[in-house]
Order: sequence, then structure tokens, then C-alpha cells
Amino acid sequence: MRALRRELSDGSMIMKKLVGSSPAMVRLREDILDLGQADGHVLIDGETGTGKTLVAHALHAVGAKAGKKFVITSCSSQDEDTLGRTLFGPAGEGDGLPLIEFGRGGTLVLEDIEALPAALQGRLLSWINEQGTPAETRVVAISNLQQQGKTCEDVLRPDLYYRLAALSLTLPPLRQRGEDVLTLFNRFCEQFADEYGCDVPEVSAQEAAQLLQAPWPGNIRQLINVAERAVLQSRRGTGTIASLLMADSDVVESTMTTEGKPLKEYVEAFERMLIDNTMRRHKGSIVAVMDELCLPRRTLNEKMAKYGLQRSDYL
Repeated sequence: MRALRRELSDGSMIMKKLVGSSPAMVRLREDILDLGQADGHVLIDGETGTGKTLVAHALHAVGAKAGKKFVITSCSSQDEDTLGRTLFGPAGEGDGLPLIEFGRGGTLVLEDIEALPAALQGRLLSWINEQGTPAETRVVAISNLQQQGKTCEDVLRPDLYYRLAALSLTLPPLRQRGEDVLTLFNRFCEQFADEYGCDVPEVSAQEAAQLLQAPWPGNIRQLINVAERAVLQSRRGTGTIASLLMADSDVVESTMTTEGKPLKEYVEAFERMLIDNTMRRHKGSIVAVMDELCLPRRTLNEKMAKYGLQRSDYL
């Protein structure tokens, strides 16, 4: 537990968890660094499974409040009276300090902000206003609103919404992150292969295309589940990635998105994954990678530069 807390409080460590070289992820990391240094409250939204809580941790870890309290609670997991006491007090016997006191001077993260009852929205707004500017305690609100056609702005009182959304982040869905899908899938497969004591399953060009084309309604969370099952079935020597995608309860009839991509993008994504996998397996040995992939040194260097792969990352 101490190691986890240390990792979550380390800005450089947690930013490394935001894996991906797609333009959307490069921009997200830049936005986190910018907003982390600001004083204002932040509203984070995005589809389920996109990593909103991880981003909240990152905002805290790279900002001025990094060494102070990081407190998180869900607005949907308690009834109104219990949530009110949890946030604002008065605390009951054995309850400890209300979170606005316990987290004083740090970051207070409110998950499922759209579920905050109207009366508590008023109390939260009053407390935010009492803090003044800059706020002593930063509020990071996370919206998990999944109702089609509705936004957080529609369900929160306007004055509270505009205070929370002074700074905002919208996380990209996995289907819009291109070759990040393959990078993440490979990382998760490596983790599970290590956990289960088996080899990392090999991904064919066809399977890579299927992973890139899948709609991923559950985003990163769904990708993690598919990666674990891919490792388990590979250990048994049965099954395919396509069968996992089709069997996934979150994926309807087809695993194909409606957003077509040029063939060149699929080829480049597979090529990058292949070089990345081989570099990891040979721990950055250029000669071993050249031999396995039958590539001249110059060609390998050019492709690594093209895909943003650095030998130092594999040593």
C-alpha cells in the first residue's frame, strides 16, 4: 500500500502510466502538465473506462499540491444524508473528519459528480466560494454521465458547473487513439503473461487489424479484460483474438468500427508493434532485432525514428 501511494504521488511515474503516442494522448499529457500547475478547479469527463481517475491522480501529482492530501469519493455510492456527512459533516461517532476538512490544502476528487443531489450541490458551491481565489483545496470533479444527449452541464446547477468547469479535460475514447490500441494491448499482455508465468501471445497482422477496428465501448477497461483472456487462452493453446472480441458481451454483432482507415495506417501500426515487441524481447539489442526481423541497421534506425521508438527505453 505504501509503494502504491508513493507511485501515485510521483508525477513522473504516473505520467508514464498514460501510455500512447497518438496525437490525442500527446495533447492530453500536455494538458495535464498545464492544468496541474494551475490553481482552478477541474472537470474531467469522457466515456467509461478511459482512465479519468488516473488522470485526476496525475493532475495532483504534477501540481503544487503533490505533497499534500489526495482524497477521493464517489457521489453515487451513498445516500444523500450519508454523503452530506461524509463531505461536510457533522461527523458521527467514529466517522472521522469530513472530507473537506480531511483534505484541506490538497485535492478533493468527486467521482460521479452528476449524481450529487441538488441540496449538496448548493453546499459544495458555498464551500467553494468561501475558499476564495486561489482555492486552498482544489476540487477535481469527474463526470461519468452516460445518458445520450445529456452533459454534465445539463444536470448540475449552472453556477456550480461553471465553477467546476473553469478548467476541463475530455479524455479520448480508445477507438480514436489509433496504434495506441496495439501498444496498450501488448503492455497488458506482457503484464498478464508475467503474472501467469507464460509467454506473451503473438499477434498476427490480421489480429492487429481486428484490434484496431474494434469499437471498444468499454475502452481501456475492456482492452485489459481482452488482453488477460488472450494470455489465458494462449497458455492453453486455443482460441483467437477475433473470438474474444466477438464473445465480449460489450461488443455487438460486429467488431468493426464505422470509421475506416487507410491500409497504410494498419500496416504502420502493425510494423511499429512488431518492432516494439522485438525490442522488448531482446532488451534493446539492435543486432538481435536486426537478425530476427531481417532488417539492415539503417532501415531499423529509420523505422524506430519514424515510430518514436528509442533504444534507451528497452535497456
